[in-house]
Amino acid sequence: MIKRRRKKSYKYLYLIIGFIIGGILFFGLNNHNVRNKLVQTVMGYAPPENTTILIVGQDSIKPLRSDTIILLCLNTKSEEILLFSIPRDTRIEVPGNGYDKVNHSYAKGGIQLLKETIEKNLNIPVPYTVEINYQGFEKVIDLLGGVEIDVESDMKYIDRAQDLVIDISAGKQRLKGDKALQYVRFRNDRLGDIGRIKRQQNFLQALFNEIDNPLNLPKMPQIIQELRHALVTNFSNEELINLGLWFKDLNERVMITDMMPGEATYIEGVSYWEPDLDTTKELIAEFFLKEEKVEEQLNES
Repeated sequence: MIKRRRKKSYKYLYLIIGFIIGGILFFGLNNHNVRNKLVQTVMGYAPPENTTILIVGQDSIKPLRSDTIILLCLNTKSEEILLFSIPRDTRIEVPGNGYDKVNHSYAKGGIQLLKETIEKNLNIPVPYTVEINYQGFEKVIDLLGGVEIDVESDMKYIDRAQDLVIDISAGKQRLKGDKALQYVRFRNDRLGDIGRIKRQQNFLQALFNEIDNPLNLPKMPQIIQELRHALVTNFSNEELINLGLWFKDLNERVMITDMMPGEATYIEGVSYWEPDLDTTKELIAEFFLKEEKVEEQLNES
């Protein structure tokens, strides 16, 4: 199980956050006061309510499966963000289908069935969803000129069924779009999907360093356009803008990265991640309950 970490930094913010909030649009404007005044004047600004967003990275197999699953939980009263990863092999009850891997729910019923599966098992509402494809990911990384990563070991893997060939040598290097995608997808080591989640965190730290590079600011309009093509979401434009404004001061917010607790197991020869759902529910409930503690402190003062 990955140890939880709290940082007043966005170093470990997942790449997919950038896709959701259109954050690149706002990071591309240096003058926050001008940006806020413009948006507030044109269409107003309402801080987002506490909410949960389901983020899915699609694989390339037909029917499409959820290769990456993240719950992005926002507590806008305590100014905290929880990035909660769900391993794709998590064994969970899928409505109408019995127990199966969580990513199979996406293959069987798309984003709606995956959403219902998570809501049923975790007892939480998930009002918003975001789906991302690999092609958009590669294009955005290429537009940034790649991302510098210190690859911890040689990564060699071939999966003809997924049309996936991973061939990356160990060492510090700049990964362009295709190699970057290989890096964040690789899971052919002893930690499997859990190791991949750790690598994704390393990659995202490097990615946001690239986004902060002033040399990349002129590329932002083209990057935003690519993001629009890569995203399928039920967010309205106004909601995305309000969410983006709330995220503008990420370095001042508390980031919590975590993943669904559990253990690797085999059932009838099939590998699964057997989740601890009770602990998961407690973690998420405690995260949102912090709102009440903040309000109580305000009322006492």
